[in-house]
Amino acid sequence: MKNLIIYAHPSKDSFNGAIKNKIEKTLKGKGHDIKVRNLYDMMFNSVLSQEDLQLFFQGEYPADIQEEHNYISWADHLYFVYPTWWYSMPALLKGYVDRVFSTGFAFRYTENGPEGLLGGRKALVFQTASDPLEALVARDMISAMNITIGNGILQYCDLEVLEHKIFPAVHHVSTEAREQYLQEVEEIVLNTCKRA
Repeated sequence: MKNLIIYAHPSKDSFNGAIKNKIEKTLKGKGHDIKVRNLYDMMFNSVLSQEDLQLFFQGEYPADIQEEHNYISWADHLYFVYPTWWYSMPALLKGYVDRVFSTGFAFRYTENGPEGLLGGRKALVFQTASDPLEALVARDMISAMNITIGNGILQYCDLEVLEHKIFPAVHHVSTEAREQYLQEVEEIVLNTCKRA
């Protein structure tokens, strides 16, 4: 199984970094292939330009976008790891989606509406949040965040979403709770390996 981890946190030492490391370690332990795209380390250009759009509609892509297309095309499973900022993904990851999940590659327009082009691949999302679960539920943010990336991006491109796990209150929970979170990550990844 070929796995692509798309990591969007400025610190490798964050809890997001621990999640990424747990995914890598678990997949390596099962002998699976892994590639990581650390968007901050890459200093990925997240600004969708007019030139980009013009190329997209001609069926062409800038070299940096084509490189990411190659990674996604290679992968069977995509793992997204990111924090919640303003109840959404970091701007860098949103810009990555804007540029890389481009028309003609990730989806196309048809007379009957959009058609996803990334079918056959599966996606897992690991998202952290500072708010406790009760606050997220009270604001109806869990469903909003699930819909935004799950329906609005991944399923739109015909990716099958296997898991969207939100870990709440990461700045406030105990070390033991964080260890339990990481155990959940491992279990989710192992279950995914069994289903591959």
